[in-house]
Amino acid sequence: MSTHVQDSDVRSGPDRYVSEIGAAARLGDYLQDYRKPVIITGRKSFAAFAGYTAGAAPDLPVLRYDGSATIRNAHEVADRVAELGADAIVAIGAGKLADTAKNVAEFTGADLIMVPTMAATCAAYSALSVNYDDKHRYVSAPLHPRNSNLVLVDAALVGKAPREFLIGGIGDTLAKWYESVPVFARAGELGAFDRLAQQSARLIRDVLLAEGEAALASYDSGNVDGHLRLVVDVIIGLGGTVGGFGGVRARASGAHAMHDALTLLPGSTRVVHGSKVAYGIIVQLIAEGKEDEARSLLPFYRAVGLPYSFATMGLEPNEGDWRMVAEFAAGPKSAFCLAVPGITADAIIAAMREAERL
Repeated sequence: MSTHVQDSDVRSGPDRYVSEIGAAARLGDYLQDYRKPVIITGRKSFAAFAGYTAGAAPDLPVLRYDGSATIRNAHEVADRVAELGADAIVAIGAGKLADTAKNVAEFTGADLIMVPTMAATCAAYSALSVNYDDKHRYVSAPLHPRNSNLVLVDAALVGKAPREFLIGGIGDTLAKWYESVPVFARAGELGAFDRLAQQSARLIRDVLLAEGEAALASYDSGNVDGHLRLVVDVIIGLGGTVGGFGGVRARASGAHAMHDALTLLPGSTRVVHGSKVAYGIIVQLIAEGKEDEARSLLPFYRAVGLPYSFATMGLEPNEGDWRMVAEFAAGPKSAFCLAVPGITADAIIAAMREAERL
């Protein structure tokens, strides 16, 4: 497919965003314009969806992705979608499933409907895929030429996902502010959409710091109230507006660079995406010389269960792993330099050491 997609393009989001309790059980209502929709999902995601909808879901072909979020698997699934002649893909799952489905939609030209089963990232909303290799290591994050046609958010379904993913979603989305601030600060004149992205990032930070604990308390009580619904929409929806409106300058810098580098460590697969990003916020702030700001986040991190060191991620602090992570994070494939121009591996290691002392 020939396109001219640029990182600076304004990508405002999906054609439709529906956030209602019970929406997932009414999925069939949203598919009436399609002849041959198919579902792409994972084993656990589809079990959660089927259990929640209790037989109310439409009877459609179900294709399983392999959980890898690789281009290889996306091509495999795309071949099956093409064989079925599908005109729409219904992606039921979380971040890696969403990333795979976006690749499949581009390869096949089918419309894309997202039904997130977790509030762990903004993957259901954003126009990019994060791709990994078969060893779960970060590879790339390309923009797609089209946005999804519909994102169908049901906080009651999302509220049944494991708690650690909601915590990770808070960490991943909190990074929107901390990663974009230093990049915008050096950008000079900001356009209208840059300013909108900046205000969205500020709103995200303020809401998560104010509502994060209450949302988790609602989750723990099984009560899908206003606190939980607000945080779910901030993570899935507002999180996607920052990079959507602000482009590459608002999309990722130091915190996500640390996440990508941490994927080199086999032990980090136990740590959810957003928790690795949350650790990256702390390292980035220290590397920027903002240690006091990093310390100011610790009470919130402790209250909601976000990690701020190797130790709190359950990883053994050691110089060899730090060196491997830091060299990748300071390398040419990394966006850390957007937060701290000229960042070096030694400077990142120094920040990681300081994070352990916090």
